[in-house]
Amino acid sequence: MDGLDALENGAGARLFVYGTLRNGFRSHGMLQRFRPRFLGAGHVQGRLYSLGEYPGASEGAGDKGRVQGELYWLPRAEAAFRVLDRFEGFDPEHPELNEFTRKETTVTMAGGGEMRAWVYWLSRIHASGRRILSGNYALYRK
Repeated sequence: MDGLDALENGAGARLFVYGTLRNGFRSHGMLQRFRPRFLGAGHVQGRLYSLGEYPGASEGAGDKGRVQGELYWLPRAEAAFRVLDRFEGFDPEHPELNEFTRKETTVTMAGGGEMRAWVYWLSRIHASGRRILSGNYALYRK
């Protein structure tokens, strides 16, 4: 069963967060409403950008850049993604209007190993976005 089938069948899912949904940021409480289980720190391949009040990441499998974040298990993934998709500006019915797209991606865990998880990626790079070279939004905001 792939990730989409699992969501449609009411199963849980993993979510990798790298910005304001991370622990210690203003939107983390929204994530907490769904009683996620923290699985650990990790990273995905890509580039991280500051978009003002929040970051965005562009996917980059061939890029040596890393986006640091946290991996969570969402036991009620379908309900969580209904809310999180709206928050992230993701509407699968109108992809041309999306600021972000949600895609299953390989996450490399800080302690070793890999897991597949959903990640909200930028649909396109913003002209005003400033690259965060560390790939870590928490360090950038300090």
